[in-house]
Amino acid sequence: MKAFLEIVRLELRRLSRSKALAALAAVSLVWMFAFPHFVKSDGTVTGARELYVHFSLGGVFVICLVALAASAAGSLSHERAQKRLQLTAVRPVRIFTLALARSAALTLAGALVLALSAAVLAFNVDLSRPCDKVLSPVMESPRAEAEKMYDYYMASPETPDDVKKAKKSVVLRLLTQRAFDNYMSIPAGDTASWTFDAPEEGELAVRLRFTNDFETRQDVVGEFRLGSRNGVMTNITQAVVRVPLSERGGAAAGERGVLNFRNNGDAGLMLRPRRDINLLVKADSFGWNVVRAYLELVSILALTISFGVFLGAGLGRSVAVFTMVSVIFVSVASSDIIELYPDQLEKDSKDSVGLAITRTVERMTRPAVSFRPLAALAADERVEPREVASALAVDLVAFPFVLSLLSAFAIVRKQE
Repeated sequence: MKAFLEIVRLELRRLSRSKALAALAAVSLVWMFAFPHFVKSDGTVTGARELYVHFSLGGVFVICLVALAASAAGSLSHERAQKRLQLTAVRPVRIFTLALARSAALTLAGALVLALSAAVLAFNVDLSRPCDKVLSPVMESPRAEAEKMYDYYMASPETPDDVKKAKKSVVLRLLTQRAFDNYMSIPAGDTASWTFDAPEEGELAVRLRFTNDFETRQDVVGEFRLGSRNGVMTNITQAVVRVPLSERGGAAAGERGVLNFRNNGDAGLMLRPRRDINLLVKADSFGWNVVRAYLELVSILALTISFGVFLGAGLGRSVAVFTMVSVIFVSVASSDIIELYPDQLEKDSKDSVGLAITRTVERMTRPAVSFRPLAALAADERVEPREVASALAVDLVAFPFVLSLLSAFAIVRKQE
C-alpha cells in the first residue's frame, strides 16, 4: 500500500510540474464559464440548467475523458521506450502496482477537475430543487416478449418472405428492438391499466410523453387513478405532461400499485408503455443528485483510463494513443451505426461480421459513452443509488484491478 500511495503521489506531482493538470483545469473552467454565453438557452430556468448540465459539465467530462485516456495510453509505453520501466521493475515495486497506481493517479486528477466544474455548476443552479425517482411499468422483458411473438410473427401471412428466411437470432433481435416501441391503443371511453412498484406515501405524479420520431401531439382528456389518489389531465400542445396525483377524499381506493387511466376524450389514444408513461416519486434535492452523478462520472473515467493503461502496456505510445482515441469515438458512434444500418436482416455475410463487432463494442463500452448520469441530472431524474454503487464497484474498483493485472502480464511478455 505504501508503494502504491507513493506512486500516486509522484504521478500527481509529475502532472503538476508539467502543468498538464493546471492546463486541463483551466480549459475546463473556461468551458464552464464561456459556453453558456455563446449558446443561449430557451430563456427558462429549466433550460439554463439543462444547458449547464448537458453541455458545460458534459463538455468538461468529454475533455477529461479524451485527454486523460490518451495520457494513460502513452504512460507505460513511453517509459518502456525510454528504458525506464526496467529500472522500476527491479525495485521492490510490482508492475501490477505501478499500473494500478498510474490509473488511480490519473483518475484522481480527473476527479479534481470534475469537482471544480461541479462546483461552478452549483453556483449557477438551484441545488434545493427536488428531483424525481422514475418508475416504469412492471412488464416482461423485451426479449421475453420477442420470444413469445416469434412463432406468431413467422406464421403470419403478412410477414415478408425474406424475414421468414432470415436467421432466428436476427428476427428475435429485431422483435426485441421493436418491443420498446410497441404501441397500445386506448379507445375513447375505455380504461387502461399498468402495474407499478409504487410507494404508499410521498408526492406522486404521472408523466406522459406524446412525442415520437415525427414530433406529433395528441389532444388528451382523461383521469388517472392509483390507489386512493387521482389526477385529471387536459393536454393540447405539450409534448410531455406531468399530472400530480392527490388524495380523492373519501372515494374507494383502487388496487394497490395499479395505475388506471380513463380516456375521457373523443378520440383514441396511442402510447408506448415502455417509453411514454412513468410514475414519478419525489426524491431528494438536485444537489444530492449532482453528487451521485459526479461519482458515476468519476467511475466511468476510471474504467476508461485503466483501459488506456492496458493498451500502453502492450503497444507503442503512438499506436496506443491512436487506438484509445479511436475506441472512444467509435464507441460513441456505434449505437447510431447499429440503428441506421439499412440491411437489418444482415443478408451480406461481411456486413454481419462488421455489425457483430460493432454491437460487441457498443455493449462493452456502453457504461463509458451512455452519459446516463448527465441525462438524468438534466431531466431532474434521480441518479439511482444502486447504479452509482454498481459503477463504483465495477468501473472504479473491479475493472481497473483486472486491467492492471493484464497490463502487468503484457509488460512481462513484452520484456521477454
